[in-house]
Amino acid sequence: MAQQTIGPMQLVVTIVERGKGRRMMEHYKKYKVIDHIQAAGRGTASSHLLDTLGFGTSERDVILSRAPRDTARQLMYHLKDDERSKLGVPGIAFTIDITAMTARLAVALSRLEQMEPERGEMMMEAGSSHNLILVSVNQGYTDEVMDTARGAGARGGTIIRARWAGAEAMEPFLNITIQSEKEIVAIVANHKERAAVMEAIHAAHGPDSKAQATIISLPIDHTSRLD
Repeated sequence: MAQQTIGPMQLVVTIVERGKGRRMMEHYKKYKVIDHIQAAGRGTASSHLLDTLGFGTSERDVILSRAPRDTARQLMYHLKDDERSKLGVPGIAFTIDITAMTARLAVALSRLEQMEPERGEMMMEAGSSHNLILVSVNQGYTDEVMDTARGAGARGGTIIRARWAGAEAMEPFLNITIQSEKEIVAIVANHKERAAVMEAIHAAHGPDSKAQATIISLPIDHTSRLD
């Protein structure tokens, strides 16, 4: 079966007051953006700046939504002042290009005919010299994933507790039952390491495994070591 053409993907990052994330995800359904990873965050701005920005509290909902680039751009185009004021949700939303991701997830997000990629298959695009790899896995499997990543050249990673807020909507497209409680493994890798790390994780811990890992990478503009 010939591989189907899949367009570029983007990550929509939404940061809003705690408890308002659900309202944004419901709104995003209008634009067929239904795949979300939700995490809790805390703002660091001063109380004066929070008042200026319209935030009533420093507690945040952080929503990471994956979608085809055209869909994400349509969403952002319509998320103008008038629409934002109707939502009544203070915060910020922005998009980032995705440089690589799990092929099955890309097919599902594109609403194309279900494709059965070979084990370990990833969709890669040319990117910057360094990338941020984000691996969403079922809770309890991060140690195994990090061992696999280190074996493929990764130096380390950061674990973020989260939940897959779009699980029910995505299950028919991914052809699996999704566990909603997730952990995100964040790994910084150079361009050469990226492919090896992502392919190794997908082969050992992909959607058909108990870990149910889905993987994307994002371009990093600049990096600096902090001592």
